[in-house]
Amino acid sequence: MQLLLTRIKLNRLRPVCRYSTPSLNDTYEAISVHNPRLNALPHIHPLDPTQEVNGPLSGWSFAVKSNIASPLPTTCASSMLSSYTSPFSATAVTKLEHAGARMIGTSNMDEFGMGSLNQSSVHGPAHNLHPENGNVLHSPGGSSGGSAAAVAARMCRVALGSDTGGSVRLPASWCGVVGFKPSYGRVSRYGLVSYASSLDSVGILARSTRDIRDTFNIISAPDPHDMTCMSKSLRSRIDTLCASREWISHNTIASEPLKGVRVGVPSEFWVDELSPSAIDAWKRGAAKLESLGCDVIPVSLPHTPHTLPAYYTLALAEASSNLARFDGIRFGTRHPPTQSTRASLKYAQTRTMGFGDEVKRRILLGTFVMSARAYENYYLPSQRIRRLVQREFNRIFAMPNALCTTNTKTDARNVDKVDAILFPTATDTAPVQGSNNGLSAYVNDVMTVSANMAGIPAISVPFGLCEGMPLGLQIAAQYGDDDLVLRIARHLESQPA
Repeated sequence: MQLLLTRIKLNRLRPVCRYSTPSLNDTYEAISVHNPRLNALPHIHPLDPTQEVNGPLSGWSFAVKSNIASPLPTTCASSMLSSYTSPFSATAVTKLEHAGARMIGTSNMDEFGMGSLNQSSVHGPAHNLHPENGNVLHSPGGSSGGSAAAVAARMCRVALGSDTGGSVRLPASWCGVVGFKPSYGRVSRYGLVSYASSLDSVGILARSTRDIRDTFNIISAPDPHDMTCMSKSLRSRIDTLCASREWISHNTIASEPLKGVRVGVPSEFWVDELSPSAIDAWKRGAAKLESLGCDVIPVSLPHTPHTLPAYYTLALAEASSNLARFDGIRFGTRHPPTQSTRASLKYAQTRTMGFGDEVKRRILLGTFVMSARAYENYYLPSQRIRRLVQREFNRIFAMPNALCTTNTKTDARNVDKVDAILFPTATDTAPVQGSNNGLSAYVNDVMTVSANMAGIPAISVPFGLCEGMPLGLQIAAQYGDDDLVLRIARHLESQPA
């Protein structure tokens, strides 16, 4: 044990590059050091050298969010599923394992993905690695906070998360890692426990965009098990549309690798809650993109202020339906009442004991939204706002939405249209764990929900520190334009913030 601690101390003294590759032994050493403090991985897979698989990701380690089916318990961080192990693995997990990557554990999360602070878990709250020399524990963000914290602490090379309204990108910003939400349908949702089916996406967290891209190339493929997964023909049409943009060149000079790319700065994301440090990072990010050859222009998305309330209306309505299956009979740990034979009381007792306060709150709100009186007053207007948000993105992006056109060629770019947009991932740095409750916890999603409402790809890239705490910038593009998002992020992260 003393020898192990000495090796760990020596490793800490070495300068560590963001792009360095931890070995599997280094990964398990990092787990033994950091996991007791961060509580990022509630279930850990023991290292078995006989399970080595040759493939493009051989030697890689990955963690899986606890709401994604894997060989380890799929608990969703809830006592409702505390003893549940899935009989199958999610498509994304299977593809990574077949590519040679090794699963090292499941990551902590907000219960059933409902939260942005990672403090509603049955396993206890997860914590942020930053500040590394501080005694105060900060939130890693949610709901994929455990995945982000594990990547930041080098307990795994990449991690899978789920992104319903920013659950991958917000933790990435607060933990100083890269978090990517692909276009809706790019990655199969088969094996993901649904929160809001029309908004959920399987996302990726890593310390570099390069690792994100390599992982994305493995798990992005059609899947017959998921009817919402992009078909092969749709992927082909998107590739043709992307390739037809003559103004974006891949053979640019080294000093201006993004020459020809036009990036928009949406003014509506300049919200009252935005901190001075986030505004400063936003300005520096725009200036950095200009130095890389981008044309940076202002754009407008007028319905952005209405997106957050519309998102919560739709997400909670879908959640109340999706979580109806957890009744102790179909799924979930049963908690029967002591003296009753009525089935309704059995359901009620099981759901009362099995769900945490935040989940019960959201189920009740979602059930109310779908009631006869509230449906026309809340649900239908929210669906209309969602459609308007999608149309606004289609209006500002030069590449047409492949779901709304049969064209296979992008027309000449209009001077008012852009290829991508840049805006902060979060309004501020991570709060102290347990200090940010109530309504403010819901406001954390204000910068991220638009991408989910429109189904477009978005990525959060670390861009500097404020008093030792990381801040991230977000890049988003047209539906299906994932490669451009990753390309811009790669160049932005390689530049000093």
